Amino acid sequence: MTSPTRREFLGGAFVLMSAASIRLPLWARAVANVAAAPSGGQILLGVDYYPDQTPEALWEEDSRMMSDMGFTNVRIAEFAWALMEPSEGKFEFGWLHRAIQILHKHNIGVILGTPSAAPPPWLSAKYPDIFEVNAQGQRLRPGGRRFTCPTNPVYRKLSLAIATQMAKKFGETEGVIGWQIDNELTLGSSLRCYCNFCQVGFQNWLRTRYSTLDNLNQSWGTVFWSQTYSDFSQIPVPLLSGGDPNPGLALDYDRYQSYANTSFTEEQLAMLRQMCPTHFVTTNNVGLVDTIDMRDLYAKLDFAAFDNYPGFFDMLMAQEGKSPLPEGIASTISLGHDLARSVKGGEPFMIMEEQSGKAGQKTFAPQPETGQVRLWTYQGVAHGAMGINYFRWDTATFGAEEYWHGILNHDRSKSPAYEEIRQTVKELKALGQEVLYSQYAAQTALVFDYDCSWAVKIQPGHYALDYMTQVTSWYGAISASHTGIDLIAPEADLSPYKIVFAPLAYLMSEKQAAKIKSFVQAGGMFVTNFRLGVKTESSQIVRTPLPGLLRDVMGVTVADYVPIYSAKNAVKFAPGLAGPDGECGLWTDILQPTGAEVLASYTKGSHAGEAAITMNTVGSGKAVYIGADLDAASLARVLRTLSGLAGVKPPLEVPPGIELTVRRAGDKQWIFVLNHTSVSQSVSIPKTFTDLLTGGTHDGKVDVSGYGVRVLQGA
Repeated sequence: MTSPTRREFLGGAFVLMSAASIRLPLWARAVANVAAAPSGGQILLGVDYYPDQTPEALWEEDSRMMSDMGFTNVRIAEFAWALMEPSEGKFEFGWLHRAIQILHKHNIGVILGTPSAAPPPWLSAKYPDIFEVNAQGQRLRPGGRRFTCPTNPVYRKLSLAIATQMAKKFGETEGVIGWQIDNELTLGSSLRCYCNFCQVGFQNWLRTRYSTLDNLNQSWGTVFWSQTYSDFSQIPVPLLSGGDPNPGLALDYDRYQSYANTSFTEEQLAMLRQMCPTHFVTTNNVGLVDTIDMRDLYAKLDFAAFDNYPGFFDMLMAQEGKSPLPEGIASTISLGHDLARSVKGGEPFMIMEEQSGKAGQKTFAPQPETGQVRLWTYQGVAHGAMGINYFRWDTATFGAEEYWHGILNHDRSKSPAYEEIRQTVKELKALGQEVLYSQYAAQTALVFDYDCSWAVKIQPGHYALDYMTQVTSWYGAISASHTGIDLIAPEADLSPYKIVFAPLAYLMSEKQAAKIKSFVQAGGMFVTNFRLGVKTESSQIVRTPLPGLLRDVMGVTVADYVPIYSAKNAVKFAPGLAGPDGECGLWTDILQPTGAEVLASYTKGSHAGEAAITMNTVGSGKAVYIGADLDAASLARVLRTLSGLAGVKPPLEVPPGIELTVRRAGDKQWIFVLNHTSVSQSVSIPKTFTDLLTGGTHDGKVDVSGYGVRVLQGA
């Protein structure tokens, strides 16, 4: 009898532990999966593939070409419900099994998508109650995707049924390595469902949250407009009425809808955990959409998976008439990656859909320039991605996504990025799992609060004031420090960071306020802005002078707050923030110091000379209040100056247009240098570095070509 190999031993140990209901961490399951999955387990470099849309005669050629590209895996079947269940209870998986066999023969692992994002026509016709009702009270119609209610019990039952049958069929099939539940839960024509099923679900959720109606009525202040409830069944959903809804009710409804989608996902997850214990499970989403609290959504999943379409995002901004962001699209894409990493506490994430060519529904996004697809891939890896799947393999010749170009064109010729992607996959394999699963290094944190985003939407205070816009602007301003940014929950531990930014912290809990105070006292710097601490967690205005729970920490009282429309204002900076006068945009908080130092003052109107920016010393730390909605240039200068005061320093100084991040594993460190411009640029380096992509060394400086990438390791 021969001794088992290390791979066989780990695989056998995994089977025994699974039988004992002991769940291994993802890295151990990935290693064990190597025995069963030719994808190489944890190396996930692949493409999204649609054998359901491709003639079967081409599957063998596709699989051979994918293998030749170096791909380790595909994602398939997430929109194939009608083929897998052509009528209720009749399941046909023969075609899918044949596709998996062919892919497996070519050493390509399969991530199976459960198909609940797009139900078949028979289901829609038989069960019309599954349709979502939008915010205007209109019932959506079938024919597209994401038109179903997340609460509806029939739809949940049927979604679980098809996923269960898939698990029974493919749970032990060679080549299957993981699952994607549903598809892009955060993305649809309607962001919330307001149907009768959701109303009942909301009422039941409220019973659990508040226990008694007295607690609920008190929390929401329902005495206003005679809305005191005497039975949970009286509580409506916030559809159009004779006036705006109670803000507490509206905020809780956003929370409920997030919960409904999370629990919908977790029903399928629980089944997959039981029936497919050796497979990883995730779901994919578009990052910069606040429909669902993704910290909750991904809490029980193995890793986060996000989709990335820089060119499509650029096109959408142009279509909506929005001016280009001063920090560029690159910064916004980095924000999405940092969110993907941060929703699971800094764990490596996957990009399940990476743009590989022109993209669009009715119009095309720009053709990526030579080098940009590789650059976008490395941008994800630089921010903590451990895997990449390109969208898609062969471009569709029918359906709503004919304009989403893949790696093969409509005529199956090779796309402009074909060889670029092949090169990138080869390079990432050479970097290996040590780099791909290393930790992203961050000295800075940005608070990202879903509750604040929802509450500001309900009562913005100014028609143009938007939480996501503030977060994006602040991120763009501080990302140029190149010191790494984590997007943290409002009550997260702040101690790992030198400086914490919290724009538009409209809602403030006692727990969050206490953590901020402790962080500042211990030597950290906390930086925030207008509308600070205005509301409680139940969306009631605080009964103390603003900024409420943080008044002592900030060392100021808000004497008044002034939305800006036609009567503009400006600020003059003290020497510590030296620069030209700044313009004020949407809002001004008029600050009255109670111990804080004044760093800038207003220059116009009745509040000329009064404090606009202050800094307070608490213990050994600082708390900074930016009362004015500053123009982009002033905001960038102020936030970067404050970062420097907090002791934040990048590992290298880089010119504009260059992005820099660091990933670490033990005592090893890798510096990613990304050039988002079309021209070559030079970066000064203080010592000799090895370029892991070329094998060469650099001393004194390193040149980065237009749309080029360097991965540096100190010699």
